[in-house]
Amino acid sequence: MAIGELPAARVAASAEIPLLAGREALLGDAADTHGLVLHVTHAADQPHELGSAGPMDARLYPLLTSVLPSGRAAAAPVVLLEYAKGAFAGGRWVMINRTLSSAFWAGGGAALLGELAAFAAAGVTELWLKPGYACYEPGERPTLTLQHERLGRAGAAAAAAAAADGNAVRWEGRLRVYREAALRAAALPSDSTDGAAADGDAAGGPAAAGAAGSTSAEEEGKAADNSEAASAAGRAREEIHAEPLRFAAGRGLGFERLTLPLAAEPGFYTVEAELTSERGERRVLRQGFWGRDEALLQAGAPLRAGRDYFTRAGRPVPIVGMTYMTSDVARKFLHLPNAALWERDMATMAGAGINLLRTGIWTAIRTMSLADGHVSEEILRAIDAFFLCAKRHGLEVTFNFFAFTPERWEGANPYLDPRSVEAQKRFIAAVVARHRASTHVHWDLINEPSMFDPDNLWSPHPVRDPYEIAAYRSWLRERHGDIETLQERWNMTPEQLPSFDAALPPLREEMGMNTTEMTPRRGGQWLDFVLFSMDMHNRWARELREAIRQIQPEQLVTVGQDEGLRSLRPSPLFYEEAVDYTTVHSWWQMDGLVWDGIFTKAPHKPNLIQETGIMYVETPDGRAKRSEAELRNILERKYAYAFSTGGAGAVQWLWNINYYMDNVNESNIGAVRADGTQKPEADVSYDFGAFIGQAAHLFAERQLEEVAVVYPFSNDFSNRRLADEATLRLTRTLAHRMNVPFRALGEYQLGALAEQAAPRLVIVPSAHNFSDEALARLTAHVEQHGGVLLLTGPLSLDAYWRPGGRAAELVGPSRIVNVRREEALALDGRLLPVSFGGAGIAKLNKELLPDADGVYADGPATLHERPLGAGRLIWCPLPLELGETYEPLEEVYRHALAAAGVAPELEWRAGGELPGVYGRKVAFGEGVLYVFVSEYGAPCTVEVRDPASGRGYRFELEAERSVLFATDAAGELIAIYRPDEVRVEVV
Repeated sequence: MAIGELPAARVAASAEIPLLAGREALLGDAADTHGLVLHVTHAADQPHELGSAGPMDARLYPLLTSVLPSGRAAAAPVVLLEYAKGAFAGGRWVMINRTLSSAFWAGGGAALLGELAAFAAAGVTELWLKPGYACYEPGERPTLTLQHERLGRAGAAAAAAAAADGNAVRWEGRLRVYREAALRAAALPSDSTDGAAADGDAAGGPAAAGAAGSTSAEEEGKAADNSEAASAAGRAREEIHAEPLRFAAGRGLGFERLTLPLAAEPGFYTVEAELTSERGERRVLRQGFWGRDEALLQAGAPLRAGRDYFTRAGRPVPIVGMTYMTSDVARKFLHLPNAALWERDMATMAGAGINLLRTGIWTAIRTMSLADGHVSEEILRAIDAFFLCAKRHGLEVTFNFFAFTPERWEGANPYLDPRSVEAQKRFIAAVVARHRASTHVHWDLINEPSMFDPDNLWSPHPVRDPYEIAAYRSWLRERHGDIETLQERWNMTPEQLPSFDAALPPLREEMGMNTTEMTPRRGGQWLDFVLFSMDMHNRWARELREAIRQIQPEQLVTVGQDEGLRSLRPSPLFYEEAVDYTTVHSWWQMDGLVWDGIFTKAPHKPNLIQETGIMYVETPDGRAKRSEAELRNILERKYAYAFSTGGAGAVQWLWNINYYMDNVNESNIGAVRADGTQKPEADVSYDFGAFIGQAAHLFAERQLEEVAVVYPFSNDFSNRRLADEATLRLTRTLAHRMNVPFRALGEYQLGALAEQAAPRLVIVPSAHNFSDEALARLTAHVEQHGGVLLLTGPLSLDAYWRPGGRAAELVGPSRIVNVRREEALALDGRLLPVSFGGAGIAKLNKELLPDADGVYADGPATLHERPLGAGRLIWCPLPLELGETYEPLEEVYRHALAAAGVAPELEWRAGGELPGVYGRKVAFGEGVLYVFVSEYGAPCTVEVRDPASGRGYRFELEAERSVLFATDAAGELIAIYRPDEVRVEVV
């Protein structure tokens, strides 16, 4: 990927591989360079797993870095690529990724190239420094292993060269062990001290922002952050042991085992091995380990979940988070721990304002617990060390246990077989029990769950094992009561479905999901199966959550879900009841980012944008389609939308890109490149970290939106899905084009209507089939509490697509008919065209009312309005949200908003007319967050006035950028996002 000029940068040579020390001036201009995108892994070590890692064949080291005035390494114009495995094992490449100037050649550049060529020709000696455990109990003697192997190149010529140069190469050096000083911070306040700083003991405490830690082993100087803050703080340490090192690295794998002459005490230790070969090659290896520090783990107060946001010791904690495993070995970080690397990276992240890390297990769980109930002590101690590093720097940790489907441990069904579920509980208990008193950790049961078949992900697929079949039949009995009711709802004869015991979980491919499929339509079965899958996921999650509660009742539990609402996977609006907060992972749906946030925000619990990043997109000829600046802007937009939709915060995927997977996406996604330098998108964490740090105290008592939209799950779970498209069009219309905020409710989760501030306007968009119970609940609510209920599309179809007479109770007799390609809506003296293109005339319906003579005649549709108790019903018989144009939809929404008395939250004086400009006011008890996002192709001036405070604000909104600022209740500015780049004028 191209990296532009960095005119204010200085260059720094690697201290770990000092080939360019003293030669920086030759290569130190501000010329353009490139960051390498590595895709060196082309196999999986767990082929049956979607998230499998692969062989770690190669590693990239920066030999020269460009460092910004802030201290952040922004590019590596000279890098070293070494292969340790595979077809290129033993090969070295030194790459200078810039055009060389005449000054380079005049200053001895040719001689330097000769030295680099000789270094590359010498081949690779692979060196690892590893602790016996990443964490030791106090009193235990730490052990270390220095692992070495001189690697040869493949092929006959290489074999001959190896025979001629087959002697081992001698290395000498010195090993030093340091005890790191404690860090002080106020990041995790204590309930008992009302937010006072919690200090660790002499071994360490939570870290202040900007505190630094040890650098990495095997990273050889990857300087992800060389900031002055990171290098100046926390450097006091004590050398407690030193000894010489001597070994010969030959063609076979060799080991030097060391037992340190000391007993571990609570605290953090770093180890450095400075090595020089007889041929002059120099290496510095760094590692770390912990003496378990229980006092540090127990310091401070735990994170708690409110309705919208997290708190600690009563203070709001909006999340600016990061997914982190590690840069040296990626997903193998628990198998090959390096606490010194974790310490360094966590110091950098804490210094950026990041306050939460998400980590855990995405693959290879059986290598951690081959036998049910027996978890590797090495793995458990690596988790201990990771948690200790995070606590040292004041970072909350969300630890994920399973991915996509939970591990079965020889059971038949991952969610329903008691053998599997009990084994899962035992695995979780082995981790949680060690941290029952830790105040900065909580648990993510599973990443992006699919139901039920592990071999068929991303939408519900049955296993059809005995446990699933029995649970399904029991669920059907409870839902339907008698077989006759089920036969009617499924449109099946007694011969086809003689009893509940004849029902099997349906296969998606047999459901006839499209109008062009010539298969029997069995939509009723599909609705029930998807509802069953939601309930079974909740049952599973509750059971595992209860297992955690028995060990530690205060630590939070969640489930990490992606945009799975669109794929019929467990939805946050359903699983809210089984967890402490909900999540969404906003990835591919770039046109639905606001939709992502709203329709996953459950009424009673926080919703965290728990993974967000930018998927890699290529041009047809295989080049990267987006620049790094565009990637930054997209990520910034995702963060801004997260906070604007009532989200509890945002967590980026990922700190370091992962090039140890056979996945080109993972080779591109992340804030830090393969060479250890930071991309422009890292700015998003720094900038949001600074902004949220200033405005965090405001995030309490969020005022709810006056408009609520009901997500029509019965339709979405049917074999004629329209809800996704309808709610996306509604969101683009209301939130983007009209700048009207709204909240979401689920069709099967309408209890919040009576439990929270009643919305003035409730919309059910083009649902078609909708449950009788939900419609009755909505109408009863409006009758009792007032407000306007706006329904669009057919009104008479129940959850199973069966026409009924319920519309007659609301609007009189009616008839379901097909839409025409071109329809019309008469509204306020105007005739608005409504077009249904594509497959609309095959999929969609409208509803007709008879004229005064009882005739169902063709003609323009009209809005039907009538009193509904204390409120009002507005019904449009056309499914407007599924039409091609925005105008009729906007006009109907304006009409309904006026009827409901919904006042604009902002008065737009400039910029509001642009469809690509989004703006939102998020009001709190003691202040306001303003969020503005451009999806527009040009910069523009935005000016708004807040009617509540009477204050106006004017600023320039760059194309594709975001502007956020916070004020107190009187409208005085408190904080501005990117204050060095954005000027907000109070008018």
